[in-house]
Amino acid sequence: MRTDTTAARGTTGTAVRIMLASLVGLLAAVLMPMAVPALLPAASAHDTLISSSPAAGESFEQAPQMLELTYSDEVLNLSPVVRLTTSAGEEIFTETPTVSGSTATIDLPPLPADDYQVLWRVVSSDGHPIEGTVDFTVTVGAEPTAAADSGAVEPTESEEPTAGTDEPSTEATAVEQAEAPQSEGGLPLGMIVGGLALLLLLAVIGAIIVRLRRSPGHGTD
Repeated sequence: MRTDTTAARGTTGTAVRIMLASLVGLLAAVLMPMAVPALLPAASAHDTLISSSPAAGESFEQAPQMLELTYSDEVLNLSPVVRLTTSAGEEIFTETPTVSGSTATIDLPPLPADDYQVLWRVVSSDGHPIEGTVDFTVTVGAEPTAAADSGAVEPTESEEPTAGTDEPSTEATAVEQAEAPQSEGGLPLGMIVGGLALLLLLAVIGAIIVRLRRSPGHGTD
């Protein structure tokens, strides 16, 4: 009888060890994908505007014919936007620049003497929208007639991009929402899920051990 009891205990102990090893492996498989992101280096900073032509604060007798924005890395061609306003806040245009690598360019119309502000927005190479401003001054500028002629077509040019300006905002929001769980909300959520998984597995282990201890053959001498 003692031999049978000892054999039963040995069999029970072996079964418990196998079950525990299996559950530990399962726990590692569940928690490892959540732990790896926390061990990785922090994501690199967003791209930045490193230069522009015209440069910030630059002054011209006649307005430049083109605006060029150069960034620290290649930006995504995802509905970039450039908006040009006067010193009074009047919008000259809102249009989509041409993006090539780390550079965004757009043609400028003839402009009268005034202080101007360029408001730009692009999507960084890491998927986050970035924006900023560039101010420049035109001291002489185009003749009033030239300005009036360019203004005659402004409503047509501005209406289409104005409708399009909602796109970057919508897509930028979608990008932020898509990445928010990774950069900000991802780790806490992973910890919560991992904690719940750990508690569940511990409860299962406890239940198995209790049941094995109560099984026939696991008795006292």
